[in-house]
Amino acid sequence: MTEGERGVSSVAVVAILTLTVAVAGIAAFYSPSLTSGSSSCTEATAQIITPESGTGIHVSEYGGAASSSNAPGYRPDDITLVIGINDTVTWTNDDSSAHTVTSTSAAPCASFDSGNMNSGATYTHTFTVPGTYQYDCEYHSWMTGAIVVKAGT
Repeated sequence: MTEGERGVSSVAVVAILTLTVAVAGIAAFYSPSLTSGSSSCTEATAQIITPESGTGIHVSEYGGAASSSNAPGYRPDDITLVIGINDTVTWTNDDSSAHTVTSTSAAPCASFDSGNMNSGATYTHTFTVPGTYQYDCEYHSWMTGAIVVKAGT
């Protein structure tokens, strides 16, 4: 092997080692946030929509839900979803009081929060991770619901 050929092979070895270290660094940087369930998760995206664009399951924050004597405040309050079939839930505030739809327990990186929903507001969330999701209204502690999400077959 000539000196020029050794120079080319040395450059190739250095390039391969550099690429390997770069890939390992990228993997090390991203994998803890994907697997740890830590607070570094990006909250699931959701949006406030108009009733016409919603699909899937519809939940009403019914009239009078702001009164503790009208618990649980969501109708229906227990839902089972199958991913890929009916995995989108739309909540509509049919009450005269403002409410929220806020997860209190969720699969890692799958929490959701509607923020303030004034009367007539609609919020939708698509569930993509199997698990049991408890949620409530941040303003009215008696308003609670649960969603069980199952993997599609």
